[in-house]
This record gives sequence, C-alpha cells and structure tokens, in this order.
Amino acid sequence: MESIEKVDRRIKRTRQFIKEALIKLMSEKSYSSISIQDITEYANINRSTFYYHYMDKEDLLQVSMDEMIAKAIVDVSTKQASNDDSKATYNDYDPVPFFIRMFEHIQSNAPFYRVMLEEAPTFRRRITEAIKQQYMESIALMQPDERQLIVSKQMLATFVSGAYISIIIQWLENNLADSVTEMAEQLSKIMMLGPHRVSGLI
Repeated sequence: MESIEKVDRRIKRTRQFIKEALIKLMSEKSYSSISIQDITEYANINRSTFYYHYMDKEDLLQVSMDEMIAKAIVDVSTKQASNDDSKATYNDYDPVPFFIRMFEHIQSNAPFYRVMLEEAPTFRRRITEAIKQQYMESIALMQPDERQLIVSKQMLATFVSGAYISIIIQWLENNLADSVTEMAEQLSKIMMLGPHRVSGLI
C-alpha cells in the first residue's frame, strides 16, 4: 500500500504538470481557444485525471493565480523583520533586501508572470492590489501619523504598485537582462530619491 506522503507527492506533481501545460499553451494561443483536451495532451494525462483535480479550465486558472499570489506574499514578505522593515524609520530603512526578494520571486516564476501579466487581466489586477496593500502596510509602519502625508496614502500606493508592475513587465520583456541585484538597486534609488532627483533634474 502506498504511503500518504508518496500519494501527496504524486498529486502535487500531477497538478504541477497541469498548471505548466496551461501556462505553456497560453504562451502559444489565447486562453479562450484552449480546450481541456489541449491541456491533457500537453500534460500527458487523461481527462478523468484532469477532472479529479480541477472542475474546468477556469478553476485551473483561478487556482493557479491564487497559488502564485500566495507564494508571492510569502516569498517577498518573508519576515522582513531581520534586515529591513524591523528598522521602522525612514532614515534607517533599506529597501534593497525587499526588492531583491521581489525580483528573485519574479525570476523564479518568469514563465508564469510573462503569460499571466499579458494574457490574464484579472491576475494583473490582483497582483497589483497585493503590492498596493503591502506598500500601504509599510507606509503605516514607518509613518503611522497620516497627517504627515503630503498626498493620500491610497494615491501613493496606487502610483507605486503600478510602477512596480510596469518595471516587472519591462524586465520580463527584456528577458531579465539586468540582474536581480541591479534591478533592486535601481528601483531602490527611484523609491528613495524620487524620479526627478534620479533624472538629475533637481
């Protein structure tokens, strides 16, 4: 009789094959044109196996997005307590470790992000919202007195999250040409000094 651990590993492996098949197919054609048969053939499984794990391709897409967003939160947040956010003042704060974690996560999951940020608007909205919420939490930690904010926290977080996503998309489109460290250091300078100062305008 198979052990529970062995069965669990097999289930995880099968689900990974199915998710990878969806991502690969979405890189080749539109999501709407992908059939269950396409997915099962690419994953080398039968239809009954697919339906054992997912209700339909919409369920597969939704679960894939849910899992990646949850993974992003864990990978990027992984208690910033040691190096960065534990120093909860602006003067002591070093954003580089946070950005390194962010870009490492994107690099490790590049095929997924390339497809989903382009082909799945829902995912783009959700990951942008996750970044926005994380940024608002960081601001609340470093600046608990909202009366000190020059612009609304909501507008600031919306601006920053949109910028992060745009930079991530450009990095993916450039085939991750710059290293994780280079990306983290450049984005840190933009965030800490502001666009005008890094442009040499002031």
